[in-house]
Amino acid sequence: MLPVVGSHRFLLRLRVPPSPSESQRVERVLATARVFLGTFALLAVYLDPTEPSQFAAPTYLLLVAYLLYCLVLLLLLRLRRESTPLFRLGVHVVDIFWAAFITLFTEGPASPFFIFFVFVLLAAAYRWGFPASLLTAAAAVVLLFLESASSIWPGFIGRFLDQKFYLNRYILLATYLFVMGFLLGYLAEAEKLLRSEISAIARIMRNAQEEQTLVRTLQVISDEVMRVFGANLAFFVMKETYTERVFLWEAQHSDQTRQTRLRTSEVEPAQREAYFFAPEAKSMRALNLRRGGNGNSFEIFALSGARRRLRDIPSNAPDPFFALHPFRSLLSVSFSSGDEWSGRLFLIDPSPEACGEEAMGFLQAMLFQLAPTVYSVYLLRRIRTRVGVMERTRIAREIHDGPIQSLIGVEMQVDVLRRQAARDPATASRELTRIQQLLRQEVLGLRELMQKIKPLDVGPRQLISFLAELVERFGHETGISVKFVPETEEISLAPRACREVARIVQEALVNVRKHSDAANVFIRLASQNGNYRLEIDDDGRGFDFSGRYSQAQLDAIQKGPAVIKERVRSIGGELVIESNPGRGVRLEIEFPQRLYG
Repeated sequence: MLPVVGSHRFLLRLRVPPSPSESQRVERVLATARVFLGTFALLAVYLDPTEPSQFAAPTYLLLVAYLLYCLVLLLLLRLRRESTPLFRLGVHVVDIFWAAFITLFTEGPASPFFIFFVFVLLAAAYRWGFPASLLTAAAAVVLLFLESASSIWPGFIGRFLDQKFYLNRYILLATYLFVMGFLLGYLAEAEKLLRSEISAIARIMRNAQEEQTLVRTLQVISDEVMRVFGANLAFFVMKETYTERVFLWEAQHSDQTRQTRLRTSEVEPAQREAYFFAPEAKSMRALNLRRGGNGNSFEIFALSGARRRLRDIPSNAPDPFFALHPFRSLLSVSFSSGDEWSGRLFLIDPSPEACGEEAMGFLQAMLFQLAPTVYSVYLLRRIRTRVGVMERTRIAREIHDGPIQSLIGVEMQVDVLRRQAARDPATASRELTRIQQLLRQEVLGLRELMQKIKPLDVGPRQLISFLAELVERFGHETGISVKFVPETEEISLAPRACREVARIVQEALVNVRKHSDAANVFIRLASQNGNYRLEIDDDGRGFDFSGRYSQAQLDAIQKGPAVIKERVRSIGGELVIESNPGRGVRLEIEFPQRLYG
């Protein structure tokens, strides 16, 4: 049995009905081919006027009329956006009768224009596939029979055509038509099914890539796979190579809610072999032939990675898995990504037509395409976890080294002050003032830490207002005189660049409060020469170096604010610092106006 025919029932569920635009595109392609066919047929008669020998003038007229019909049809399809199924069927019927009509006037079944029948078969296969191609071949055979038997017709047509009925010729041409119809339909059906497979895999990959978590990605993949293979229960088993931990995701589809639930658990070491039996099999089908007290008997069909059948798989290999998850039929496919993890997908009780070799091959190809997507989400989850741990560690360290240590010191000072308050009220008052200032500084420090943790949602339209609000709040909380002067009304930056600029100003103000002892700060944002220029001036103590330094020079002497330098570098900017110890610092940051990404 041919592979496409054998797997037709399964792969049919992958077929998506063509959209109106796709059907219209098919009709336009056929209309263009029809114009070429009519043109070359007319050219062939012109170059060799001896064929056809009968009715030369009617043949010319018929071909000219047919060519005009083809041109009108092509123009009509170019002007219309959609074509109805009835229109497509009508055009196809006209093509069939035209092929019979032109051969009727040009030597009957022996006509040199027999190619029109071939075009009709090709059009049927291209439009609809295998069944339509066979039906068209049958219709053509009937018309050829009527032409071949025209000599026994009474009346005008038989006398006018004066043709004889040749049974052998008719049988030969009918065989040709059926063979061509079968081959063209088979090839068209194979091509359509291949496109359906690719489309199904692409759809699943697109849906999976839209998800940002591993659980949601596996849920989308399992939902699509179970729908295609007609199963309601699936298991994803993944093994981390370095840790040797094995995780199980159980996906169960509910027909009532039409939703897929996903449950996660870690597989105990004693149960791991139950999921990784027959490791040499890339894909496997197991049918439970006997269930009951006398044990189980499985029919195993396994394929290697090269799609070769493996015949040495023990018939009792699925026993440990069956003990955990009973089944009537089972499909299993192994997948991996690099050396970090490997896994298997199990489908429990898929539909009978989904248990064939072609279905197994399709599942194997689909998992091969989807494994990198799952692996990418897996790595993204690991990176996010590690970044989260690092960020929480950094925050914990900052809170421990900053506010907690300060509060411990304050608590000790308050205890000492409580004992001295009755003996020396003046000293107690000064100490309370100092403690109050210390607490205020720590409150500001905690607020700044919260500002760093809080994600910024700043775009080109919000950047100016955000900076103005940030400056105003900083001056109100610290008592430092700060002024922000925007000299541009429109910001043309990508959102990522806007967030970096806001973080730069935020970090600069934090440094002013903590280290500069400045009384005045001036911030200016301007646009010049196709770039933006951000300037931050303060009249504080300055850095421990004197002069004007570029970013490269600062890196060479390992001076300057590291966080600001990194953020300036991330937006493709240049940083210049002018420091005068005891008289203040000036930061000049220049970066391109249009940044994308």
